[in-house]
Formats: sequence, structure tokens, C-alpha cells
Amino acid sequence: MKADSPRGRRYCAELLQKLVDIDSVFPNEQEAAVFLERELAMLGLKPSRIEVEPGRFNLCCKIGSGYPRVCLNAHIDTVPPSGESTPQARIEGDILYGLGSCDDKASIAAIVTAALEIASRADDMPAGVDILISVDEEHNARGVESAVKQGYKCDYAIVGEPTELNVIRAHNGLLWISLTTNGVAAHGSSPWAGVNAIDRMIEVVDDLKSAIVHFPAHPITGPMSLNLGIIKGGDLPNRVPETCEAVVDIRLAPPVTLNDVKQALQSVLDSRQWLSYSYGKSRECLDTPYDSALVRSVTDAAAEMGIDTEITGMRGWTEAESFATLLGIDAIVCGPGSMAQAHSSNEFVKISQTQQAAALYVRTVERLLRV
Repeated sequence: MKADSPRGRRYCAELLQKLVDIDSVFPNEQEAAVFLERELAMLGLKPSRIEVEPGRFNLCCKIGSGYPRVCLNAHIDTVPPSGESTPQARIEGDILYGLGSCDDKASIAAIVTAALEIASRADDMPAGVDILISVDEEHNARGVESAVKQGYKCDYAIVGEPTELNVIRAHNGLLWISLTTNGVAAHGSSPWAGVNAIDRMIEVVDDLKSAIVHFPAHPITGPMSLNLGIIKGGDLPNRVPETCEAVVDIRLAPPVTLNDVKQALQSVLDSRQWLSYSYGKSRECLDTPYDSALVRSVTDAAAEMGIDTEITGMRGWTEAESFATLLGIDAIVCGPGSMAQAHSSNEFVKISQTQQAAALYVRTVERLLRV
């Protein structure tokens, strides 16, 4: 079945609708994963499970036995519902609404549709293609990481995320830091008699911001940034708060590494006896070369199809970095849908763009394996 045939386009749209109708809010992806496992088995793609933790697993299908191997990856978990974004597909013309429609089930539908065409030519393939559907991307991002740590390998990775079929060759990394400041409680009418833990927290956050400003901006992902995402302190307006807790989200710009940032922050974090901290979620940057064979293959395939594709970057993080950092390979992000719709209260994706993505994946693999 060709991905861009009437039958292929119809299958792609129907699979997308079925996937959106199944609740897969992390960490409860099992129902959707089992459905997809059965679907892939019925299609003859022989899925295998790669466990992330009990009851949670990635799905992997291997097409062909040669090398190099190209991995097509997308994640099946979603964030919780918000507003009209619920796990219930609704179609209006070319638009399919519903939680997870663009992030990231449209990419799954496109990848599976592409896999059917690729598998039909497996006997003539000099190399191989893998389908890796991961879980936990929206939480701790352990899906691809778990697969690699259990021995999964490939030579190129195309990660389906909503990019409107643009090619994301670089994106920022991230570092979360949990902070606790201690002060001295006192009556609010005499704040000088105590030490305000919230004031101390603001001081720390300002110093952390100052510690990262010297890092240069990346030409396509922009500068480093720090967001004070959570802050909790105090219990009464007329009491000087004794403790304050906060979590900051620092975004790294390539080629800055996590070690670079931690070293830059060390003097701020270790210079105050009343401050304690711990590092949370942390991921490196992605920076695939502009002239990579993978980047060229996607853009050439898109041009051949008449798709106006831009080579660009993004500030968010994706599992493309896990492939690049853990395997040392070239990885890019490219998929249907807009990041503006991801995690929104009215998530949607264009069905036609999802179908277009399936054909683009096929042509990209063809070109890349020829290279």
C-alpha cells in the first residue's frame, strides 16, 4: 500500500482518529499501546515490547535486516486534558480535533502508514527501517532512553513531533532545579525582626539568571533562559515567611552542555548556608549539522513533493536529543501539526498534512538509504 495512494491516505486518517479516541495520558498509555501493538501485528509488522517500567512499554518494529538503519520515532503519551482537548476525535473538514491529535498521534499515524509502504519493499532494501513508538516523553522522557539502554541502536533518527513538516535540526536542552530557602519568622508589622525566605529566593533566582547570561545565543534556537515556574512560601500576610520552595527551568542553547551550566551555577548554589537544592529533569541540546545527509534527505524529498520546508530550530526539547547523545548519531525532528497547538485547550491537526507526512517519511528513507 503506497502512503500517498487513496487507500493509504484513508488508512492514515482512520488510524489517527482511532488513536485520538483512546486516552493515553501519561503514565497510563497501556490501552493505546496495546491497541497499536495489535494493529501493527495485524499489518504484519511484528512489534516487540521494550519495557520502560511494569505496565509501560515502547513498541519496536524492524523492517529489513541490513545497515544503515533509519528509525522513525513518535510518542504515544499525552498531557492531561484541557478545555476542549479531550481524548475524543472530532472531524470538521480537513481538521481533526482532540487531545494528542498533533502531539503526537498524527506523527504515529503517518509513521505507521509510511511503514506499510516501506515494508512492501523490504526484500529489495539494502538497509533497514525501524519503527519505535515510545512512552513517557511528556513526563520524564524515559522512552527512547530506556530503549537505547536496553541495546536498541540505529544510524539515523527522524522524530515525529509537530513542526508543520519543517526540519528541526537543533533545539535547546533543559535543566530543572528545585530550591529551598530558609529564613526567620517574625510578625509582619516588624519584618526587620525576621528574615524573609521569599526575598532570599528572589535573590537566588536573580543570581542564577546573572550566572547564565554570558553564554552565547544559538543562531536558530536563541539565547539561554531561566523561568521561575513554581514558587511556594508563607502562610499569612502578617507573618515573615520562614521557608520558600521553588523550581526553575533553565533552557540550554547549543553547544552549551549540562556540565557547563552546572559549573556556572555552582558558586551561586553553594555560597549560602540557608539554601538547599537538587537537580531534576535534565537533558542536553540537539545540534545536528546543517549539511548532514539526514537533513539533506528530508529537504530534498520535501522539495520533490512540492513541500515548502524550512531548516530551523526550536526552544523545546524532544527525544531526538536522546538518539543523538546516547548513540552519537544524526537526528532531526519533523512531523505534522503545529507546536502552537501542542498542550493547548483546542488541539487539532490537519488530516492532509498528516497524510503528507507519511509520504514524506517514505521518500526521505528512500533518499537517505541511497546516500
